[in-house]
Amino acid sequence: MIDDLFDTDELPVAEIYRTAQRVVKDYMNRECKKIEWVASQLGTTRGYLYASLDPHQTHKPLSVDRALEICRLTGDARIVEAMARELGYTLCKPGDLRDKGAEPMEVVVTVLGMEELHGDLAKTVKEAVKDGVLDEDEKEEIRKRAYELRKQAAELEKALG
Repeated sequence: MIDDLFDTDELPVAEIYRTAQRVVKDYMNRECKKIEWVASQLGTTRGYLYASLDPHQTHKPLSVDRALEICRLTGDARIVEAMARELGYTLCKPGDLRDKGAEPMEVVVTVLGMEELHGDLAKTVKEAVKDGVLDEDEKEEIRKRAYELRKQAAELEKALG
């Protein structure tokens, strides 16, 4: 069983679990509902949902089926995006540009948004290297900013066909 494969300190997909927890929590806040309601919408119990969102409870792991159910229910694909990131991919869904036929002004607005993300990335890197040391928290923040920029660029590319 999976319990025999990993020590409690060695959880390979903890970020996916944290993402799933954030998705469920954000959904609860948005809908002003409690975990029991979310669990019932997913066809499970509060206890089982809690257990499946806890990476330490390897006897009730977050299944692919449950992750997809959560994404469908919440309309939030961050769990799937986290899985893609784990494998080194940037996942994006073609945005409004495709629906609008990539109007020139929409393209300009999107590119300006990318420029803003690029500026945020540059600022983050500048602050991170100021002391001559790049710690793990700084690296993670740079990764997050770079990911958002790549995602926006991929969405633009896909929208333009």
